[in-house]
This record gives sequence, structure tokens and C-alpha cells, in this order.
Amino acid sequence: MAESTSKWKTLCILGCGNLGTALLKSIVSGYENGTYAPLPFRHIIACVRSEASGNRLYAQFAHLAMGAGKPTVHSGIGAGPPAAQMADVVILGVDPADVEALLAEDGMRGALAGKLVISVAAGWTRQQLERALHQDASPKPWVIRALPNVAASVGQSITAVEEPSVECPAECRALAESIFARVGKTVVIAPRLMDAFTAVGGSTPAFFAVICDALIDAAVAVGVPRVQARTIIYQSMAGTAALLQSGVHPGVLKDEGTSPEGCTIGGLMVLEEGAVRGHLGRGLREAVTIARLMGSSAHVNDTRH
Repeated sequence: MAESTSKWKTLCILGCGNLGTALLKSIVSGYENGTYAPLPFRHIIACVRSEASGNRLYAQFAHLAMGAGKPTVHSGIGAGPPAAQMADVVILGVDPADVEALLAEDGMRGALAGKLVISVAAGWTRQQLERALHQDASPKPWVIRALPNVAASVGQSITAVEEPSVECPAECRALAESIFARVGKTVVIAPRLMDAFTAVGGSTPAFFAVICDALIDAAVAVGVPRVQARTIIYQSMAGTAALLQSGVHPGVLKDEGTSPEGCTIGGLMVLEEGAVRGHLGRGLREAVTIARLMGSSAHVNDTRH
């Protein structure tokens, strides 16, 4: 592979847990199997906090240690500031509770000066990150906030990329979107909607999991073996999602699946009597409310004040 002419040759992932590893795996896959057009990175540094995590990454990406036309991947235990210093793009992948300590490490703010910093830490606004980083940084880093969900681990995330500041170069936003497009779909949303997305995109997989679990138990109750019940429910859910994503309206799909005096409409009437739609709506609103309270931002439709 010819040497990249991009100014972004080195990526550093500070915190390479489940999400960081999913991003790393998807970025590398573009080089290995042509799933995506390769990103400009020639070197990737994955920073972890434990020897066990370092060994895990080495075992998974050892075949890239010598490059061979692909980006070289190295893992380091600790050593955040030196790794960030060598990078052109840095992904903050640590837990939200660890962000403050990470940015306070000696030399970290200077190491991030002038870099593109992409944060996936929920609860940290772009403004908070900029205030934390700009104290000692010159030139200032460009900060972009992104929120993937748990399905990134199987390449099916929905990731919100927050609209950056007006000063942020368009090429920075394009690069951020292209990174997260490798773990699913992306949507670019206004900063004021990021708290809502924390629940709408981040909490709903757990909601769907509860619904599936309930349906599986019900299937077992009427005689279907659990293993088969799981296969049936999961595929039914996947097929439904495919139909909806093809453009079929939920109401149309519901109507097409019901007939007079049929079993489906009978089941739907029980759901309506139990106010399932109302409870699902309130559950999502509650999740959004909590996300907004974390950021101390009230909203007219919040479920508590």
C-alpha cells in the first residue's frame, strides 16, 4: 500500500475496552477484507490500563505488528500522554468516571494540543471537554463528541455524532463520521439532542432485550423449547427491523399482520389494554429524563422536575 499523504497518519485510542476494541477491529477490517475504504491511519496505538488487556489486544491484533501493507497496531499499558503525543487523532474511550483523571495526567493537555479529539464518554459535553483541554493547550484541539451504542460490538451500532463547533474543520467531522460508520449507522444531531440520544439510541437495546426475553418466556409457556423460541423470536425481530428499515411504516406493518377475529389482533388488544405503548413511551422518557438530569438540563416533557 502506498504511503498515506493524509495528515492523519496515527490514531490513538485511550481506553480500549469493549467499544474501543470494536472500533479498532472495524477500522482494521477495512484494510484486511475491503469491507470499507481504508482510513488514512498508518499506525494505531491502543492504550489500556492492565497487562491482561494488553495481552488480549496483542493476541487479537498480533498479525498487524509488522504492518504488511496494513496499519501497525501497538498496545501500551498506561503511557497515555506519550501515546497521545505521537498521534494525530485521539479517541477518548475511557469510562466517563475516568475522563477527568485522564485529562489531568501530567502532560496530557499538551499532548492533545492541536489534535482531533473524539470523545465517546457519555455525560461529558463538548464544552466541558474543551474547558478541560484548553487550559494548557496551544493550539487548541478540535473536539467532536460521538455516542455509539452496545451494538457496535457486532457492527450494528447507531452512533450520534454531535454537530461540532462552527470553527471545526469539515474534514474533522467527515473523518469522525467515517470512523463510526464502520460500526453501524451514524446520525449527525444538534448538541441539545445528545442527552435524548443517550436514551433513544443507548437505552433502547436493553428495552428490546426485555421484550424479547418476555416473548421467549411466553413461547416456552405454550410449549416451544427455549432454544427454538430464541431462534424464532430473534429472527422475527431481525425481519421486522429489516421491513421497517426498508420504509414500511410501523402502523402499516401492524395492520398488514392482523385479520378480523385473528390471533394477532387478539394479542394486540391485550397489549393495548395493558397500556404497553404508554409504558414503553414513559420508560423511554424516564431514561431521557435521567440523562438530562445528569447534565442538569431540564425539559418540558421530562417525567420529573
